[in-house]
Amino acid sequence: MKQLNNEITIDELLPPFSLSYEYFYEKYLCSNKPCILRGFLDSANWAASKDWVKDGKPNLEFFVNLFPRDHKVPVSLCNTKYFNSQECVTQSLQDYIKYWKEEEREELNYLKDWHFVANCRKLDIDYEAYTVPEYFKSDWLNEWLLNRDLEKEESRSDYKFVYIGPKDSFTPFHSDVFGSFSWSANIVGIKEWIFVAPGEENKVEISPANYIYDIESLESLKLQEKNGKVELLRIEQRSGDVVFVPSGWFHQVKNIVDTISINHNWFNDSNIQRVYFNLNRELERVNAEISDCMDDPDWNNLCQNILREHFGLNHFQLVDLLSFILDRRLKDKMNENLKEKHDVNNEITIIYSLFSSLENVFRENGFTEKNKYVTKIIEAKNCISLIL
Repeated sequence: MKQLNNEITIDELLPPFSLSYEYFYEKYLCSNKPCILRGFLDSANWAASKDWVKDGKPNLEFFVNLFPRDHKVPVSLCNTKYFNSQECVTQSLQDYIKYWKEEEREELNYLKDWHFVANCRKLDIDYEAYTVPEYFKSDWLNEWLLNRDLEKEESRSDYKFVYIGPKDSFTPFHSDVFGSFSWSANIVGIKEWIFVAPGEENKVEISPANYIYDIESLESLKLQEKNGKVELLRIEQRSGDVVFVPSGWFHQVKNIVDTISINHNWFNDSNIQRVYFNLNRELERVNAEISDCMDDPDWNNLCQNILREHFGLNHFQLVDLLSFILDRRLKDKMNENLKEKHDVNNEITIIYSLFSSLENVFRENGFTEKNKYVTKIIEAKNCISLIL
């Protein structure tokens, strides 16, 4: 067990992994507490653990044999800072593997946020690299994204990624999208994670919602001299280990050796309130940013469009997501075919609470029953009231 200030800890869970889903849900998801599952993949029987590794190192030849050589992948240039992130370019898989084989890599080019599963599906590649660990299967975000009705010219995507990073490549200091959970499984290689407890990131905030790029940089140290020292919690993730990252925990990650990992972002009933809080906070920022346009009769819709563009999710989409999950859980409840291992009534109750709050947000922002999302909320609440 790794400990910080005698209060914040990262539990190290060891095989055999006999914890029930219910226990893990309460202990880590609901408590928003990080943990690492040591050697979890040793008994997971994933194809990725065999196919993506050769002689204890990443086997990139497998990928070029699976995908067309001109298949495009996203690559972050770790040596090129872009605002508070890294410059991202698109390369062919063949070109990236050519770079990977260089005896002395002059640049740190990190293949990250690769929608591997979505790309396989799009190209009709019949290959299942892994299955989601039982503790992380209740995933509202990807369940919705993979099954929702698409808008015109939309393509189906997800928050399921593969990361392939050379030694010393890294991801800068950040918290995960939407305030979601994430899990990261190391197929091969070693990562060093640096966590800071929620609230500690404020000591290295450069400007509102703009944080330091590198928590160990000179700029970071100067901010800490002014605002107080940030206690860093380090943990080493080895091949076969799975890390659970809670909502809102800022972190920075470095590949100590050449490494391949699988990473998912997700949320469910245990952290949706945090996601909702972040969404409302971002809407307030958008409202303030374009307040000079308030006379525009379509101002509220404009705010939602900007919110979707910059945050990746808006209130309209959240209503669609919650409605979709509600419909599925009601069908499961009626058919007694519930696959999730926690109480479906809890999910439905939380959705009802969120709909009530969302209705208030919509009305405060000038939307009435004439708006289809307000109507959808009212109908959903009436439906829930009949069964709870």
